[in-house]
Amino acid sequence: MATASTSWCGPARAADTNVTANAAIVRPNTLIKTDDLDFGTLVSGTAAGSVTVNPVTGARSTSGGVTSVGNDAQRATFQGSGGILLITVSGSNSVTLSRAGGGAPTMTASLVRAASTGGGGIALLGTTLLPSGVQTYYIGGTLTVPANQPAGDYSGTFTLTVNYL
Repeated sequence: MATASTSWCGPARAADTNVTANAAIVRPNTLIKTDDLDFGTLVSGTAAGSVTVNPVTGARSTSGGVTSVGNDAQRATFQGSGGILLITVSGSNSVTLSRAGGGAPTMTASLVRAASTGGGGIALLGTTLLPSGVQTYYIGGTLTVPANQPAGDYSGTFTLTVNYL
């Protein structure tokens, strides 16, 4: 014999939330950005410091007077496809970040590129030749944060260039 019981805690309620679904389509001889480089949320201390996002692993680390908050850092990711024989990769070596609304010193990040081909594995890049096919490019870097940097949202732009040969 089985028994079942219920207890009532008031009327049932429903909750809805919106969720985003994404897809990236890469055409031959193209390059698209799928993720931005984000050094994450930081606290600037009384001493200068730095925050690094590793382009190979995506891991974030800090040194000096900078403290990371949360896990919101990410490497930039690009998808590309093309090339008959070889591909050359180049682009910006640094980016300057300015505070939205101004009124604060800028910060500079040195950039590091990495790539993965269809065969797997990730390698660091300078201006490099890669085999043709589908590639994923990653950008990480090290952001120098001055002591007592004013609070705010900082951003800047940089370039990744892929030449399909």
